Amino acid sequence: MNFPMETKIVGLVKNSKEDGYIYGEDKNYIIPEYQREYSWGETQIESFITSLKRAIDGESVFMGTVQFAYESTNASELHIIDGQQRMTTFLLLCNVLEKQIGNKILSKNNMNLSIRNFESNNYKLAETLAIKYEEIDNIDIPNNRYIENTKILKSAIEELECEPDKIISAIFEKIYFVELVTKDIPLPQVVGIFNTINTTGLDLNCTDLFKLQYYEYLKKNYPDTDNWMRLICDVYEKVNKENINMNDILDIYKHCIVAKYELGWEMLSKSNESFFEEIFDKKEPEPKSELLKFQEFDKIVEIYLDLSEKVYNVKSISAFATDIIWMTRYGRYWTLPYVAAYFNKSNYEAALNSAIEVAKYLVVCSVNFDKVINPVQTFMCNKILPAISKNENIDTIVQDVICESPYEWRRTDYPEWNKKEFANRIKKDLFYNGKRAYIICTLSALIEEIIAQTDIEKIDTKFFDWKNFQYDMEHICARNIFEKTDPKNISEYNGIGNLVVLNRSINRSIGDKDVSKKVKEYKESSRYNKEPKFVAVENVAQQIEAAGNSWGIEQVRERQVNQEKMLCDFLGLSD
Repeated sequence: MNFPMETKIVGLVKNSKEDGYIYGEDKNYIIPEYQREYSWGETQIESFITSLKRAIDGESVFMGTVQFAYESTNASELHIIDGQQRMTTFLLLCNVLEKQIGNKILSKNNMNLSIRNFESNNYKLAETLAIKYEEIDNIDIPNNRYIENTKILKSAIEELECEPDKIISAIFEKIYFVELVTKDIPLPQVVGIFNTINTTGLDLNCTDLFKLQYYEYLKKNYPDTDNWMRLICDVYEKVNKENINMNDILDIYKHCIVAKYELGWEMLSKSNESFFEEIFDKKEPEPKSELLKFQEFDKIVEIYLDLSEKVYNVKSISAFATDIIWMTRYGRYWTLPYVAAYFNKSNYEAALNSAIEVAKYLVVCSVNFDKVINPVQTFMCNKILPAISKNENIDTIVQDVICESPYEWRRTDYPEWNKKEFANRIKKDLFYNGKRAYIICTLSALIEEIIAQTDIEKIDTKFFDWKNFQYDMEHICARNIFEKTDPKNISEYNGIGNLVVLNRSINRSIGDKDVSKKVKEYKESSRYNKEPKFVAVENVAQQIEAAGNSWGIEQVRERQVNQEKMLCDFLGLSD
């Protein structure tokens, strides 16, 4: 078969015994922009040294597969697809040996390596190679992995108690690789070959593959620009500096494309990897070229960064549109504020207001149904996303359907099924469905915070900083009490009238106490004043005190009525 790939066994450098070699006078290696950073740590270096020791002992050592690709008409310039960690480490090792014995290993064998993948790395490598042997241990340059590994290699060589010439001979005569070189193959296919052949090496994830696919797409469709990879990598670096998951950006990008071109649920349901592979592999004239332009991708990143910072400027519950959507069974649509901002020319308040209206619909459907249902997905893809892309009035679209069942056959006999079912779901046995209880208790407490005009950032800390602060669904009247004293009303005691969010530490410390003993903890609603207080809990404490420090079915029903009205008013389910 005529496949454009050459394979052979090679040594590290050209010598009298071997024809095949990696480093040499006619080869220049490039670590391209799409590669990851040099990141070997002490563990990998120790394994590397173990292999070196075997070679010093006279054993022929196989150091794995290296893969290169010709990326230009220059036959001596090869891009490293796999092997940059090992090749860079050998370069550092030879540099240490050269400085130790004065043997010009590097210049003699022309070990040329250029780095393009991360800004300043070429300088860091050159800076490391220039350090004198006696100064290596005393050099302290932050964030320079080349320096750190040079120190480890120097220490390891000294501990070997072996003549440097013997180490050099072992490197040049006993170290072998399998070399694969491809030519005239599209970049994603080159990487695909590597992933197939070398399952122990670099495992490219969706964001890595997107970078390659997008690069090939831009290079093909906009050939007037010759630095597309650099521009894409600049965006990736911008995202990485903010500790943002690039996959989140791709989620938003996918939703924007689906919204703009009305691609429907079939496309939206695909993984990001499959979605973009299909988008970029289209053979026919590209109908999505406008949104696939680089400046549009960059714009989405800027909107994400900007909106994430300015969301607290919106002094309403709309600021939590993304968080509320995440709470529902339809969390995949968390992207809506960013999608709306993209199509609405970065009008963040309008975007968040649109998203919160959709969030209300998703809350109702998540409470009324115990799983994700297809009619909701169809509605989101066929109605909501296209409407957002056209800046249509989302409020009206949601208000027209929020009271109705997503299933058409239910609307005939029960026109306001959603509205009535929602009220029934929250009044009784809410506690027994964890997802439903979490949505309702959190949302009701969130609304009470907004009514009390609590600072938006403080609300965010209370409800959505789950790593540092957690809360539970608390039975105001404890289960072991109402199950014994009022068994006929157990369903209501497990409804919204008897449930409230509470700091986890407090909830677990008060256990099943009577409310007359709980009320003090409720009023303080914090442990040693280190945890935030919930307005909802303080309101419950006031209701308990107003009832003479008691809490029975009467108080449960009173709170149930108030909670139902508050939630239905917010969601648009009120008469």
